Amino acid sequence: MNNHYTASPIENRFLSIIGVAAFCYLVIHFSTISIISKFFSLQNSFFVLQFEQHFWQYLFSFLAVVVLSRGHLWSYGINSQNLKRSMVWLVWLYGVIIMATLIFGESFLPVHSSNLPVGTRETFVSFLTYWMSSPVANQILFFSFGQTVLMKQWGDSFSIKGFPVVILFSSILFAFGATSSQFQLGEYSIIPTFILGLFSGVVYWKTNSLITPMLGHAFYFGFPLFIHILKINLFQ
Repeated sequence: MNNHYTASPIENRFLSIIGVAAFCYLVIHFSTISIISKFFSLQNSFFVLQFEQHFWQYLFSFLAVVVLSRGHLWSYGINSQNLKRSMVWLVWLYGVIIMATLIFGESFLPVHSSNLPVGTRETFVSFLTYWMSSPVANQILFFSFGQTVLMKQWGDSFSIKGFPVVILFSSILFAFGATSSQFQLGEYSIIPTFILGLFSGVVYWKTNSLITPMLGHAFYFGFPLFIHILKINLFQ
């Protein structure tokens, strides 16, 4: 008598949601270790700690992608496919961010001024944090890993007018995971970060590449730093 139980497609789909959420939570939780910064006696630096946190997030999620893709990283968005189409999305995003900032002010941006460097000592590390480590680590964790796994299980079987609903789930994970794991942000920062997550998810779905989501993420989180440095140099 064969008692072997095989999960149904529906069960596999819901297990994929639980698995993705659990993995993202564990990565965020365990990425708070500060081995490198303690080794170099830099654990008192906010940006060094954040940079290391992103390093561990990247390492854990990238290894998961390598295992799941069996080395075929292009199938998990780590490629330069549809580059011309991706750049069009990127130009639109940059324009929207700049225009929204001019209209609504810096409150539209996700990083509070209290988390920006006061002087110039940590400016270099802060640039690395906002423009490089945060976009790479978060996009690989929530979209290269999270959204790809969900899309492989759910596909277009659960969509609204052709829009895969799993993109909403990966965007929600990104909104809460990226903000809570990186910075103490403003009161309404979850909403614009969720919108950035939707942009990342949709562009990744349309282009099968994370180039534009990474560059868009870098600009959105790095633009406040750019404005901050301009203010220091021009008005002080």
